[in-house]
Amino acid sequence: MPMCLIPMDGSHPVPVDKAVILVGRQQDCDVVIKNSRKVSRRHCCVAQINGEFVVRDLGSMNGVRINGQLIGKEGRIRVGDELHIGDVGYRLAAVDAIPKKGAPGSPPRRPIQTPDPKYLSMDVPVALPEQAQNFAVEETDPRMKAVPKKPSRPPRKTYEVTDDDVIEE
Repeated sequence: MPMCLIPMDGSHPVPVDKAVILVGRQQDCDVVIKNSRKVSRRHCCVAQINGEFVVRDLGSMNGVRINGQLIGKEGRIRVGDELHIGDVGYRLAAVDAIPKKGAPGSPPRRPIQTPDPKYLSMDVPVALPEQAQNFAVEETDPRMKAVPKKPSRPPRKTYEVTDDDVIEE
């Protein structure tokens, strides 16, 4: 059954029509979210695995929540679940179950719930917890060394020149 992510702000549904859908602010993502600074460049991905949907956080700063619960690295999402990517909310729905706007008998929408601000990052840097032993850091390319600061120039000296200082030929 075809699925889609329905934005809680009422904008157009996003079809989940590939095995893996990349979500973030970067232009090469399948779902580009431009209206939030709480969404990382490559925030998360939604993958279809054996008929189930798995959301994987790709190391985002503000995390991914399913039904209000922060997931670690990944979590399963089912039809009707709410998915918050940073502070942007979606609901997973079957394409057949999307109510048409103004359709008679369509259930009322639940109010938009935004995550508590205490769970979102602030504008100040935050210390990250220690990484596991198998955490690897790439070595810096030797061509990418820091440029040393230029030594500051001594203050310019001003000299007065009089007619006595001029040498005529």
